[in-house]
Amino acid sequence: MKVLAIVRTNLLRSLRDRLGLFFSVLLPIILILVLGLTYGAGGSARIGVVDLDGGVMASDIVEAVTASPSVAVDLRRYDSADALQDAASRGIVSVGIVIPAGYTQSLAAGIPVQVTVMTPPTQRASAVRTMVDEAIAGEVGIVRSAQLAASTSGEPFQAAVAEARRQAATLAGVDVVVVPVNASSGGASGFGTGAQSQLVLFMFLTSLTGAVELVYTRQLGISRRMFATPTGPWTIIGGESLARIAYAIAQGLFIVGASAVVFGVAWGDPLAVAVILVVYALVAGGASMIVGSVASNPSQAGAIGPALGMLLGLLGGAMVPREVFPPAMQTVARLTPHAWAMDALATVANAGSGIGQVLPELAVLLGFAALFFAIAVFRFRRVLVGAG
Repeated sequence: MKVLAIVRTNLLRSLRDRLGLFFSVLLPIILILVLGLTYGAGGSARIGVVDLDGGVMASDIVEAVTASPSVAVDLRRYDSADALQDAASRGIVSVGIVIPAGYTQSLAAGIPVQVTVMTPPTQRASAVRTMVDEAIAGEVGIVRSAQLAASTSGEPFQAAVAEARRQAATLAGVDVVVVPVNASSGGASGFGTGAQSQLVLFMFLTSLTGAVELVYTRQLGISRRMFATPTGPWTIIGGESLARIAYAIAQGLFIVGASAVVFGVAWGDPLAVAVILVVYALVAGGASMIVGSVASNPSQAGAIGPALGMLLGLLGGAMVPREVFPPAMQTVARLTPHAWAMDALATVANAGSGIGQVLPELAVLLGFAALFFAIAVFRFRRVLVGAG
């Protein structure tokens, strides 16, 4: 009962902090919305084009790229390659295409010409890049056929292009059909990917930020007064730990539920997701206890907690996709619990996946939790005994 009383007191104190509730409850949902709208919500492909040529052949490329029968294309035009590169780097467009000046004239003269394609290293960009490459390859085939016909028959190049395009529509060929795997999975959409990353980031970050409350408890003498009563150190440690784990679980359940209802995110097997949340909450709670037992004052805890949470979130791929990291940094990312939690959530988001498919990730996360709590209990017990 004493443990539950400590848990209840801590939770009530956290719920009264309106600013803290905003950062732990509303901010993750806002960021999921922003990420979903930025990185592929609605299934449309945002393609940026810089047409420095303005000729017929340049228009043919743009038309071929936007004529995809399976994906709605949101075409955005830019005035310069630099502006397009900036848009691609910030995720405003999934793929950028730069058609150089003199493109149409060079092709008519049989001179090689280069079209630049810009893509940020994201899963969404890779999918759109495949569609763009296929469209450009089709145009290259028509151009080469027209160049051959014009050189052998003396027919004007544009007339040869028109004939090659007409023949291409009637001749038998090979159609490449791209079928999205697990298209119903929440992990495949911008909202799903954003929800997973924000869940992992904020459960850990909020727990570390909550270490400030633990330092206040020590500084105000509450822990010392509890220890002066017939309350052992293990009871106090258990209550403080369970409070942080319970808050992390509640936060995780809210993010999962809200993202599923508001954004239609499909998380996958509910049991597997629940187990991942609980195990990851243990990791976050243990890390919070370490910060709370090491920091000497609330200001120090308030500086260490968010900084450490953001750093580990960045390294673990909860802020930036790990695919953009060089191989060495991807290896370093595996030293963070965030990377294992992200992998587990991405796995169960796939249709047919359950707890059996994420047992290795759960085992590693449990190892992190055990290590964190061993350090935290050792340190916090010394603090309590010293205070007593």
